[in-house]
Amino acid sequence: MTKLIKNFLDIVMLRKGPDIIPSSWLVFLVSLILLVISSSSVLILINDDSTQEPLINLTAYASGILFYCFIIIFYGYANRALQSISAIIACGSLITITFVVVFIFFAPFLGVNFASVIAGLIMLWSIPVEGHIIASTINKKRFFGILIALSALCFQFLIQNQILNQS
Repeated sequence: MTKLIKNFLDIVMLRKGPDIIPSSWLVFLVSLILLVISSSSVLILINDDSTQEPLINLTAYASGILFYCFIIIFYGYANRALQSISAIIACGSLITITFVVVFIFFAPFLGVNFASVIAGLIMLWSIPVEGHIIASTINKKRFFGILIALSALCFQFLIQNQILNQS
């Protein structure tokens, strides 16, 4: 387990690609557990019922994952989808956990607003990480992967706004 987390951290730091992650449903399950932990910690941290829409956020997140699956399959690398999606979920979750820890640590010293900015910058790191994972998966340049990651983020925002506008 420690080795798996270390591998995910190596991917977050852009040192390795998703190919170091085994293509396994067990690894996918570990990624989902990390997602539950990170999402729960954010919900506890925010603790504001007026801005939280967990089901809508989960739907938008799932649409982003499906977007990545489509890209992977479109480029002919369906055999790499499980490990890549596992890496995207786990690395995003680790970044989110880092966001929560940094916010909790800095908020008492620097104030909530400045801590939010610092933590938000940490969350932006997920774009190059996801781009790196996708680019490695489909054998393209990292810049192309970052464009795909930005497209996925826009797609998630569109889905989220569409759901919010209908409700």
